[in-house]
Amino acid sequence: MASSRNYRLIFSEWLDALRNGDWGSAETFVADDVIVNGSSTAGQAYIQELKDDNFQTARLDLCIVDDERAELAARFVFPPRSPESPLLDEGKEWTAQTFFSFANDKISAIQALAGANNSAGPEPNHGDGEVNQDPALLRKTLKTEDLRKFYTEYIDSINARTMRDRVDEFCPGVVVHNYFSYVQRQYRGLIESSFDEISGLRFTVERLIVNEEAQQVAARLTFTGVPTKNFRGIAPTGKPVSFSEHAFYQLEEGRIRQVWSLLDLAAYRASIAP
Repeated sequence: MASSRNYRLIFSEWLDALRNGDWGSAETFVADDVIVNGSSTAGQAYIQELKDDNFQTARLDLCIVDDERAELAARFVFPPRSPESPLLDEGKEWTAQTFFSFANDKISAIQALAGANNSAGPEPNHGDGEVNQDPALLRKTLKTEDLRKFYTEYIDSINARTMRDRVDEFCPGVVVHNYFSYVQRQYRGLIESSFDEISGLRFTVERLIVNEEAQQVAARLTFTGVPTKNFRGIAPTGKPVSFSEHAFYQLEEGRIRQVWSLLDLAAYRASIAP
């Protein structure tokens, strides 16, 4: 198996070919048959889709290469365009957070979510929510196996509803979520509010990518439950829901400092459709 450094190089060369409009060369980095969001398609057809979508205009904002597995996660930012999806606002930047798998040094599978690039807006008032951090909680950088353990315990704590008692283990005084700054109490509230809106909500980690050198984590999460209140402006119908999130994290001193998140609200709507 190639090293994580080699996968980063392969990915970088593929992006260079796309940016240069060298579609034939870009195709050589992709398997003959590639799995795109769960469906098999010819590599040539996938490259044509990227060409039609003007993928060469994308800016790579973040790339997280797994330390042990033939996988990486990437966040792309795209210029404004007239969107086909109602989830994208015309005239505004949009973003895609995508997982790539490799086989035989070629891209073999892709899982992507796209949405608005929520990079502007007023920050919440920190008010009296500032917390004094215990110096004992400031840790050195986490090893690969510790990053996986850290994130698994973080999700377990969310599911067990013990974040109120354990939030200091996972978060510093301020966490940036989609470019909005939240003090610890507010960030915890952001997570816990979903349990009020979706009964029996459970987080399941489907994919987990970690990079020790950069102290970064990427996760594909699946959420299940029964909505009882409006969620992201979507009214409940009494039906259960299943949808995904692509969440990327930057850790500092062993805790979550920044989060980039995209929710699959199209799947949410489809799940609860009458």
